[in-house]
Amino acid sequence: MKRVRIVTLLLIAALMLLCLVGCGSKQEGNYTVYYLDKDKSMLVPVSYKVTSDKVDDIIDELLDALSTNTDSADYFKPIPGDITVKDCKLNEGNLIIDFSADYYRLKGTEEVLTRSAIAKTMLQVEGVNKVTFYVSNKPLTDDDNNVVPSMSNDSFIDDYSDSSNFVTKKELSLYYATEDGQNLICEKKYVDVDERALIEEVVIDNLRRKPSTKGAKVAIPEDTKILYTAVADGVCYITLDSSQLSEKSDVSDKAVIYSIVNSMCDSADVTSVVIKTTNANAKTQQNNLDISGTYVEDQSLVVQVVSDEN
Repeated sequence: MKRVRIVTLLLIAALMLLCLVGCGSKQEGNYTVYYLDKDKSMLVPVSYKVTSDKVDDIIDELLDALSTNTDSADYFKPIPGDITVKDCKLNEGNLIIDFSADYYRLKGTEEVLTRSAIAKTMLQVEGVNKVTFYVSNKPLTDDDNNVVPSMSNDSFIDDYSDSSNFVTKKELSLYYATEDGQNLICEKKYVDVDERALIEEVVIDNLRRKPSTKGAKVAIPEDTKILYTAVADGVCYITLDSSQLSEKSDVSDKAVIYSIVNSMCDSADVTSVVIKTTNANAKTQQNNLDISGTYVEDQSLVVQVVSDEN
């Protein structure tokens, strides 16, 4: 009996040792640091092995990696040299990073990708559930002075393997342009939606597809790129690549705007939509208008509502 007890104790000790080793390797394991490609148009993931073993030190080490020049000509650090991290603190899962005022020099795609690179890198750290951006001790705001929402893992979609297990039917209210491009037609239909997908991205993706209603057409260019979307406190934030919006179109600017806004308000359950474009000087072809701004739903352009029973 005594021998059995000794063997049991040894097994328990061995298991505890394995657990301790496992915990250490998790803290000192490989991370992925996200850099910007040479055109500053996409993120480049690069493996990085931390040398620290404490959460605060790991955060500092990763921030340092994001701010340090790389040896590659194919990707660059996302945090430019003239932007410094003034403070960084982890508070109940919320990592608040306070940057110097020079952060506001970043515009359009570069700013969105910089913020995404930082968030995706930091969200790998144990205990970090979201990343909030500050500039000079105040929350980061966009060009319309709206607070930019925190970023979490739900802000990104990276893996759709075995997506059939997560597909569900959802009714969307999608607003398309009329044939003359001056008004809107609302098409209500059920679509297959991956439950892990961001609803605002699902809406935009379907808005770019040809409607089934006769006399209706896509209001936004089908090649329009969505660089960033988020929903926070009933507000939907969208950053669009403005290059496609500047192409010649017979759809009125108002129809373009409220195709997006009405679809979001009805389908994503938001009360307002903040639209940003990558280039503040880019104008729509129709009326030389920058569509960036904050909007609420407007049904005045809607001339028809069609329900797809399928």
